[in-house]
Amino acid sequence: MPERRVVLLYPTTHAVMHAAQILDRASIPHDIVPRPKGIDADCGIAVSVLPEARETALAALREASREPSRVLQHEKP
Repeated sequence: MPERRVVLLYPTTHAVMHAAQILDRASIPHDIVPRPKGIDADCGIAVSVLPEARETALAALREASREPSRVLQHEKP
């Protein structure tokens, strides 16, 4: 069964790593993943969170002025 995830895209690897640090400090489970195929973005990696953590993650990132450039729903096979 595919796993649903929310993928947070950033323009650079540095921005992805900084976002991951913010989520770490907020104790929000996340993964750094390859950018999903078929998605046009400047950076080859992204941050992935579970759908139920979406709003909490976005709030923590917004508070730290590190909002993603795009937020996508994705199914991981």
